[in-house]
Amino acid sequence: MKLFLAFFVLMTAQAMSLKDFNTKPTHDRSVYVVDFIEKMTGDLGAKNPQLAQDIRAWFSQKQDGKPFSAGLEKLYVELGALESLAQEGKVDLSKIQVEGVIVKVVKDKFPPQSSQK
Repeated sequence: MKLFLAFFVLMTAQAMSLKDFNTKPTHDRSVYVVDFIEKMTGDLGAKNPQLAQDIRAWFSQKQDGKPFSAGLEKLYVELGALESLAQEGKVDLSKIQVEGVIVKVVKDKFPPQSSQK
């Protein structure tokens, strides 16, 4: 958990809001997501190479019969849900960071392990 929190604090220094993210062309959004995942897994790889490899695989390996990996599919579902909430006036996309959504889907899939004393 501490590793995820430390990483999130470092990455949000240059974070992009969902409002800004949504104004980008599709290609630029894809590049941004891939770059963030590469940075995240690169940083995680120093302390937990298996976790970094598992995250990369989850975001990069296409599912049989589907155009996207399971990780990207989950990310798109989360982004779509936030878009719906924004249209209903329940959330402000300028206050939500893309990186935070990515970290959330990663934490949901790969929950932090309890540290043993």
